[in-house]
Amino acid sequence: MPNLGPAEIIVILAVFATIAALTVGLLLIAVRLAAGHKPQPRPADLATRARALKASGQTERAILLVRGETGMSHDDAARFVHTL
Repeated sequence: MPNLGPAEIIVILAVFATIAALTVGLLLIAVRLAAGHKPQPRPADLATRARALKASGQTERAILLVRGETGMSHDDAARFVHTL
């Protein structure tokens, strides 16, 4: 076996460090999955929320919601809500 110089030792250490980092990362992911970490439920999308407001008789509030979230003009937001 030939002698190892500084360059070879650095390469070997870099390979071992990479393997160790990957192992630790995979272990952290496995621990999180095993702990039952569940993602937060996503809020209903804009159309669903506006549709619910319109169905409950709050059409103007639905229009204001659409305007607030999208920056649409009043007329554009009203057209959007009325098409729901």
